[in-house]
Parts: sequence; structure tokens; C-alpha cells
Amino acid sequence: MQSTFYVGLDLGSSFCYQTVINADGAPQRARVVPTSEQHLRNAFADLRGDVHVHLEAGELSAWVHSIITPLVSEVVVSHPRSLAWIGKDAVKDDPIDARKLAELLRFNLVHAVYCEADCSRQTFKQLVVHYEDLSREQARLKSKIKARLRTFGIIRKDGQLFSAGGQTALLAEIKEPIVKLMLAQSFAVLNQMITALNEARRAMRDFAAQFAEANYCKPRRVSALLRLAGLSLICKLREGFPTNANCGDIAGSASRAGSPTASD
Repeated sequence: MQSTFYVGLDLGSSFCYQTVINADGAPQRARVVPTSEQHLRNAFADLRGDVHVHLEAGELSAWVHSIITPLVSEVVVSHPRSLAWIGKDAVKDDPIDARKLAELLRFNLVHAVYCEADCSRQTFKQLVVHYEDLSREQARLKSKIKARLRTFGIIRKDGQLFSAGGQTALLAEIKEPIVKLMLAQSFAVLNQMITALNEARRAMRDFAAQFAEANYCKPRRVSALLRLAGLSLICKLREGFPTNANCGDIAGSASRAGSPTASD
């Protein structure tokens, strides 16, 4: 009969702390593991039996999840907000946190979050986050440029300001050399950001084409989707035609509800 073990793994950028307990809660192992793929594999490769691992969700959790999942029976990733025993404890210590993670899993007091096993979807998620970051930075820089112009009594509320012609026309109006230099540099950075944003958008769309749900966002299939039971009402309630951003969500909801699949 296989022995059952519960492992708490407290993640860190340099080191992780691993605590192993058995089904009765008796400690079996506690050690520091350098944060690298090979060291993490070695830390779990010699564990024999029915091994269950508990992690706290964070920047490293998805990566660690993908490494150790093939080596153990189960990997559970919990949201930090559900780990009040750890989060609200005044004593912060990696060995203690690792032991608590193991104990919570042993008593099944966990609230697991979804962790995508498909690496391509993880990459796509990061690509979307990257695009959103670029978009926010671009908007922030535009606001700064407008604010700087207001300090010189130039109030512009139109989007034409940031076009190639608008930038040239504005710089031609500025007489003070140092002010013109500052604005020219700001516009140069903005133009680079716009180029990067457009490239990120194309990369995101090209990368998304590999996923099956992307097919639901093709315009020729929208009319077929609207014929599914209940979707016409949903679209009316949303006060408009479904965009590419929500077609996949609508199609997925219909599929989970047992509605027939739209065909070409």
C-alpha cells in the first residue's frame, strides 16, 4: 500500500522551503531548495508514494506547477486570500508557512485556483498582459504630454495632436528651443510605444489563432452564433452587437449550457 504524503512548498525567488508530512501529520522532511528547475525536480523525484503538493498562488506558482506536476499525484495552488492562517499570522517564517501549507492540504482546507497546464496558453496570457501594459503606458504618456502643454498655455483636447502631422504642426509653433526639445523627445518615445503596441497587437492576434475558441470570433460565424437559443436575448441585453472580445465567452457559455454548436 502506498504511503500518502502532503508537501507544503513556500516559494521564493532565490530559495523555496519544502516541508513533507505523512497522513498522520508527522513531519518527514524539511529542507531548503534553490529555485531552479533542476533543484525542484530533484526535491520531488525521490518522494515515493501518493504525494500531494500545496502552493500559494504568485508569480512563480504557474512555473513551479508545470515542473512538479508530472512528478507527484496532485498539485494544488491556493489563492493567498484564502490562506488567512498564513497571511494574518504575525510570525512570518518560510519553514512555518511551508508546514501550514502542508497541514491545510492534509485537512482539505484549501481553495484551489485554476492553473493552466498548457504552456501556450500561459504564454498567450503573458502576451495579453504585455499588450495591456503597453496600452496603459501609452495613455499615461499622452496625458503627461497634454499636462506639460497646459503649463505653457497650450490646451489641446483633440486626438489629432498625436498624429504625425499634429506633432509636426505643434513643434513648429513652439519658439523656445528647450521646450521644443522636451516635446520632440516625448513625441519620439510616444511614437516608439505606438509602434510597439501595434506589433504586440498583431502578435497577440496571430498567437491566438491556434486556439479553437478563436474560430467563434470570425465574422462569418457570428450570425450562426446568434441563432443559438438565448444568444439573441443576451446580445440585446448587452445593447449591441457582440465584439471579438466577447464572442468566445458567449460561445463558451452556450456550449456549457448544452446548446447546439453553430456550424458554418
